[in-house]
Amino acid sequence: MKFKFSQIIPFSLSFTLVFLISCLSSVKDPKDEFVYVQNVQGKNEEELELNAKRKILENGLGEFVQGSSQVVSGKLKETIVNSSVEGFVLEYSKIGPTRKLVNGILEIDAKGKVNQKAVQDALKERYKDIGKPKFLVFIEERILGKKNIREKVGITENEIIRVFSDFDFLDKKQFYRILYKEGKKEPSTFSEHSFEDKILSLASESEAEILLVGQTEVTDLGKIEDTNLHSYQSVLRFKIFDVNTARIIAADNSSGVSPHINPNTGIQESIKRSVEKAYPKIKEQISDKWKPGNLIRIKMEGLSYNDYLDKDVLGIIRTIQGVNRVNETSGSDRNDGIVLEIEALYNGGALYQKLRERKEDFGLEFSLKEVKSSYIHLFFKK
Repeated sequence: MKFKFSQIIPFSLSFTLVFLISCLSSVKDPKDEFVYVQNVQGKNEEELELNAKRKILENGLGEFVQGSSQVVSGKLKETIVNSSVEGFVLEYSKIGPTRKLVNGILEIDAKGKVNQKAVQDALKERYKDIGKPKFLVFIEERILGKKNIREKVGITENEIIRVFSDFDFLDKKQFYRILYKEGKKEPSTFSEHSFEDKILSLASESEAEILLVGQTEVTDLGKIEDTNLHSYQSVLRFKIFDVNTARIIAADNSSGVSPHINPNTGIQESIKRSVEKAYPKIKEQISDKWKPGNLIRIKMEGLSYNDYLDKDVLGIIRTIQGVNRVNETSGSDRNDGIVLEIEALYNGGALYQKLRERKEDFGLEFSLKEVKSSYIHLFFKK
């Protein structure tokens, strides 16, 4: 019996080709892979789903974050994982029934796909904001025993604006006008503590995210022996606040010394050195401790509490992409208005726009009475 190689070779090639096509068709794009999570716990079905989606994001972002390290940092990843997961997790489904544990807590297994494009877009947008947080500076100067006018821009503030090129600085003049008009006091009558409290309160109603309050004292240490030079020392004492939480991020002292024959130049150089010395410490503390996001209060007037509950207003807001947290902070008399406190990755103007986009979901007509960076006042029509 003779073998016909001319028949075998085409058959072999065909078989190999079919096999390769089969193999290639079974290879999935990593972006389309499901992420499986087990033993996710929660108090109710809504919390189970939210926790499961967060876990899916947490597990699914690993390689993505490493591959996009030029855009994404660990803190940004944490921000996304802790934020609303709407749009970030696709094709979510629960695997099997919900299990009830002996302690009454519910538990599930689930799967979902991470929408990496949506995550990447959100991270890039947030990364741009984080790169330049909005900064307010209030520095009191005492130079050679003479105190500066507090509301004027001094040498220290100018040096901070020059050195801290990573940040956007807001004009503080408006804050002084409001401060003294409201308090009906002269600048000198404010104690250090009351001044900080008042400025922090005003800053929280603005676009400011970080507040630096401090004092600079410049002294003449005397003439340097056998020269016409005097040694000028500046000591910068400061506190840095996270405006949204009123938490102190950093508090430190920094000093600089400059010998010079000209007092004005010596003073300026010493302040410059103290600011440059403080800069790396300040930036490190902000990077480590400042949590991005805005605290926004929404006051809803004209909305009955029953409608608020029946329409699940809080739940709808909670699902808006970029909203991290929603709490009701209304007082006992809700007829005066329902107040929500929202932590989000954008300001009040952007949140109001997103509320408008979800108007049909609310099933309620509302109009805007006032909007600020950290405050929205809505009126609901009956």
